[in-house]
Amino acid sequence: MADDIKVQQIRAAAHTLFLEHGFAGVSTAALAKEAGVSKETLYSRYPNKEAVLADVLEHLIALGQLDADVDIPAPASIADLRNALRSLATELGAQLIQRDYIELVRIVIAETPRLPHVGEIFRRSVPKRAFQLTGALLTAAKDAGLIGDIDVLAAARMFLGPLVLHTLINVLLVAPSEGAAVQPIDVDSHVDLLLAAITSTNFKENP
Repeated sequence: MADDIKVQQIRAAAHTLFLEHGFAGVSTAALAKEAGVSKETLYSRYPNKEAVLADVLEHLIALGQLDADVDIPAPASIADLRNALRSLATELGAQLIQRDYIELVRIVIAETPRLPHVGEIFRRSVPKRAFQLTGALLTAAKDAGLIGDIDVLAAARMFLGPLVLHTLINVLLVAPSEGAAVQPIDVDSHVDLLLAAITSTNFKENP
């Protein structure tokens, strides 16, 4: 579906209209008109408007980096693992603070109390993918004997949590300011702290 020109038109139209009018303020008729397609064409690509919103959110994050089906190469050394985590943290951290992505996340937050499934679609389409990809990388490192016998999900939370918190504090909860740069998270310190925890043999509970 990614190369379908009609999908690209619908996605671009939805991006524009949702930012201008909010999710509730955009009808499928208006969306189809903006995209230059019929309502029948729209519904042949997406089951509903919520699916369009999820697709727009997904494509603001580089799916090449967040594809849960991507083949994660097993790191051969701690240096390989550090570099992989640094690349992931840099890419994801930078994309999470995109202005358009943040504005659409605000729409999701606003709509979730009224339409809980909108929040669930977002959770499945973006955060879950990040957890799966991070988990796959950490599992590969664990299987290679580079890190301890850790709880991979807990370690993934340790990795992703600060990136999300940085976005929450510095972007999401701050009034939009056109042109204002957001200081990125210190990726090197973040990754080194995680590695210090998951490669340590001293953090396990005593029997």
